[in-house]
Amino acid sequence: MRALIKKFLDEDLSRRDFGKAMMAMGFSAAAIESVLSSVAYAASEPSGDGFEFTGTGGEILAECLKAADVEYIFDVNSTGQVSFYDALAARPELKMIVALQEGQGMSMAQGYELASGKTAVLFVPSIGIPNTMSNLYNAWKDRSAIAVFSDGGTTEDAGRDGFQQVDDWLQPTEQFTKWRWQLKHPNRISEMVRRVIKVAGTPPGGPVYLRIPSNILNAKNVTQTIYPQSKFEIPLQMEPKAELIDEAARLILEAENPMINAGGEITRAGANDDLLELAELLSIPVAQAHSMYGDFPFQHPLFTGFSSMGLPRGIRQTDVFLNLGGQMPDPSIMTAPLPSQTKVINARLEYDAISNVYPNEVAIAAGMKETIRALIDSIKSMATASQIEKTRADRLVKAESNFAAAAERRKKRAQPTWNDSPIHLERFCFEMDKALDDNAIIVSEGGGRTPYNWMDFSKGKKTLIGRTTGHALGWGVGATLGVKIARPDQQVVGIVGDGGLLFGQLESFWTASRYNIPIILIILNNHSYDGERGRIFMNSYVAQNNKDLWKDMSCYLGNPDIDYLSIAKGFDIDGARVTEPDQVKAAIERAAAVTREGRPFIIDAEIARKGPGAESTWHPDVSIG
Repeated sequence: MRALIKKFLDEDLSRRDFGKAMMAMGFSAAAIESVLSSVAYAASEPSGDGFEFTGTGGEILAECLKAADVEYIFDVNSTGQVSFYDALAARPELKMIVALQEGQGMSMAQGYELASGKTAVLFVPSIGIPNTMSNLYNAWKDRSAIAVFSDGGTTEDAGRDGFQQVDDWLQPTEQFTKWRWQLKHPNRISEMVRRVIKVAGTPPGGPVYLRIPSNILNAKNVTQTIYPQSKFEIPLQMEPKAELIDEAARLILEAENPMINAGGEITRAGANDDLLELAELLSIPVAQAHSMYGDFPFQHPLFTGFSSMGLPRGIRQTDVFLNLGGQMPDPSIMTAPLPSQTKVINARLEYDAISNVYPNEVAIAAGMKETIRALIDSIKSMATASQIEKTRADRLVKAESNFAAAAERRKKRAQPTWNDSPIHLERFCFEMDKALDDNAIIVSEGGGRTPYNWMDFSKGKKTLIGRTTGHALGWGVGATLGVKIARPDQQVVGIVGDGGLLFGQLESFWTASRYNIPIILIILNNHSYDGERGRIFMNSYVAQNNKDLWKDMSCYLGNPDIDYLSIAKGFDIDGARVTEPDQVKAAIERAAAVTREGRPFIIDAEIARKGPGAESTWHPDVSIG
């Protein structure tokens, strides 16, 4: 859909051909008309409700952002933004949050988008685009709607290999953006700003990049009509085809061992309660797909595991697999494929992801909320209440037994080290869960799946954001700050590993302190890249043939042992160190008190290393001195 929308907006595709292409992919006529009505506004000049404004290019941009109800602008300092800065100084309703590094600015913008559901705005210098790329990639993988602007060298100097110039600043962003453009005339600033915001936020969302050369951004006496962004937005209601829903419902009712695969499109559609209703209707086990959210409660007895970097319980016996808004299980995301005899019902808003690997019994291109509601209604129309109740009750007994057994196995595995020091991650997460607010938002970039298993993400309890499906490190701290800006009235807790923190994230401490962003940041400090070391060990010829000869060449992070609290203190941020289980509660209570006063707080948690080679502190003895 992203490619079709781009072609339609660029006038490379007619309305008729756009509709035919969507129909070929399985969209209903109502869904096609909804999309056409929505995106058509971004391709033409609207009428009515606008006002004429004359000013600099920077002022035009600021007025467009005001008209889009933008509240926060994430920014990285640039001399090319001078007219935009002047415009912001005169418009305090547009609040600017400065990051010291472009990648961290991007992760802050993405965290804001993930928590607010609003298109985020980021302005960076064009020379900072390479720094932006890692977290731009993460945002693209997560389908986050981010309007990315940059300044740049003048249009007159293009192609001269001059100061901070390359021949094409758009090309590096091509893989990680829905659309990108460079302005060539100041008279199109308002048009293109509207278009960037519209394309970024049109589901499925994604980053969109607009480069505004400095002579255009700083142009004077530019007259434009400023229109409300709302005039470009028609809510998408993408209903599925009724005959496809009925076929899917029939397969689900006839299945002995159905399974639902829940992906990020569910949370983005606000369809989590609908998914829970569908799963509970027939006690269908639910696996968590590759997602930046927790789309189904991990503590629910119907939760059966992860279909990425894991293997859901019962997947080898699954006869009908209902994929709702997520990536299908595939070895490329470190999981096993479905059995060849499994019948697949694949429902996505992002229709171009359907049928790429698996043949489908039923392919549904539609919105997730609309699809799930339609499936519930169809199932209820095809089976009697007593039939549904019998199926539900019989399966629930088995699901509850399997869920309890899995929980008991986790508890048994954790018991031998439950009271150890340094504290083991399972115990730390258990104690942390009890000490945090019940409705805290957890932004995760560390700890693997352990926090999910030992913290309460049940309905009405804690909310999970992260980790990013891009898995590029250097994301979590900025994302946590962005989440807190979007949700100032909720406790927001970031979890990062010490290795991830060292991926260019320390600069974000400055932003947290400057703007009094009261997050709790927990550093899981085991002086090691445990996950990477384990994977290296498993794939090492030496380790597999004589593990006593194997050496950890790259993953031990001790020597020097970094004093993160002293670093935080340099940014005027308070913190505490935790090494024992009985210290966790007091540290979090202290952190909560500090954040209630409007300041960030850091907890350096000394965590035991685990996995192959964990006991070794050996590292290559190289000294340049």
